Amino acid sequence: MAARSLTSVYDEHLKPSGLRSPQLAVLWAVVALSDGTVGKIAKVITMDDSTLTRTLKLLERDKLVSLRPGRDRREKRVRATVRGRKAFSAAMPLWEQAQSSMRERLSGKRLHEVNSILLNLAGARRA
Repeated sequence: MAARSLTSVYDEHLKPSGLRSPQLAVLWAVVALSDGTVGKIAKVITMDDSTLTRTLKLLERDKLVSLRPGRDRREKRVRATVRGRKAFSAAMPLWEQAQSSMRERLSGKRLHEVNSILLNLAGARRA
């Protein structure tokens, strides 16, 4: 419930960008990794491959990413399109507004604690 509540705050702020927070998280990783594989992106954002694939298909449909074969048939490489990089750049100030809103709601220090706990949970999932 806490995760859905938190996600809804970010989604509300991101609405003008046309992206939802899970899509932004994936696009963020795609932009950061430049030309990463689906497996690498999944590992970086601790998302299972099937969920990531569904999100990538939505981003591809909207022409925000391009998918192409990797070194072998099982591997897919992902790259942000020009449109995807623009969408990412437009969404980031909205994400920062959501961060500020959460900082106000959680009185600054508590947001840091919440982020720390969530990062620890994400790390535990990778182990």
